[in-house]
Amino acid sequence: MKNFKTKCYVLLGIFAIFNGAVAQESKISEAKIISISNPLQSHGIQVGDVLSRKIVLEVKAPYQLSQQTLPMKGTRTNDVELSQISITQTASQEAIRYSIDLRYQVFSAVFVPSVLQLPAEKFALTGGAQALSVNLPAWKFWFSPLAPKGMTKARENMHMQFKPTLIDLKPYANKVLVFSGMLIVGLLGLVYINADKRWLPFMNGAFAKAHRKLKKLPRNEDGEKQALSHMHLAFNQLHGGNLFVNELNEFLSKHPAFVKFAKEIEAFFEQSNQSLFAQKTQNSEQLMADLMVLSRRLRDCERGV
Repeated sequence: MKNFKTKCYVLLGIFAIFNGAVAQESKISEAKIISISNPLQSHGIQVGDVLSRKIVLEVKAPYQLSQQTLPMKGTRTNDVELSQISITQTASQEAIRYSIDLRYQVFSAVFVPSVLQLPAEKFALTGGAQALSVNLPAWKFWFSPLAPKGMTKARENMHMQFKPTLIDLKPYANKVLVFSGMLIVGLLGLVYINADKRWLPFMNGAFAKAHRKLKKLPRNEDGEKQALSHMHLAFNQLHGGNLFVNELNEFLSKHPAFVKFAKEIEAFFEQSNQSLFAQKTQNSEQLMADLMVLSRRLRDCERGV
């Protein structure tokens, strides 16, 4: 009989423990820790350093974070002071998510490396049938002193200061001069090739003027006639009189630099005769594009490029 009573008491005790565990599990499910972020570095911390940590909680309704029981700013625990606390929250239909940022400042004055810790914090939850809480565990770190113990006079431990070693710039100065010269020559070359005005010798010749005027003309039949007129005027200026197609050999003999464009020049005179004296067959826009290319090439040629 006694053994039977003992077995009953044991079974009742196990049942009570099981119910308590289930109840505790239901309580924990009402609040969940989403994430905990501690400082990245746990060594080399010195006096005055600020350490930040963050905890994100998700609390199901009707529970909510108790604002009255939050850690107080300025609370100092073992030479570590809570210097700042901020809370942001986002609500949904089922739960509220709290993001709690904590900043601590170290005020320890020990003279030997020591293990300190950010204190454990407890966040209370209210609004439900039972009072719940979420614990943020402590976080340990190594504290490094600024000066060893027994160092009383800083002047005796000071070291002489030296100016930084000077660098010899002579080898680099020659290179700078060479590259500067190359840069100037390159810029002058670009100006000489692409500029329209007479800034350098052989610039602003007859075809340079013609090319500059062609760029301003419209791409239509009127612009085509003006472009042909400007090109003929440039040929006439170099030839010293009106240049006709049967005089091209004489012109090229006087100006051998243009020999490499003999076919393009002959094609120009043929296009000009068709446009001015025959029935028009070529598109004005295409002819203007061809004249732009020819005038630019002849401009470069008269500059000796």
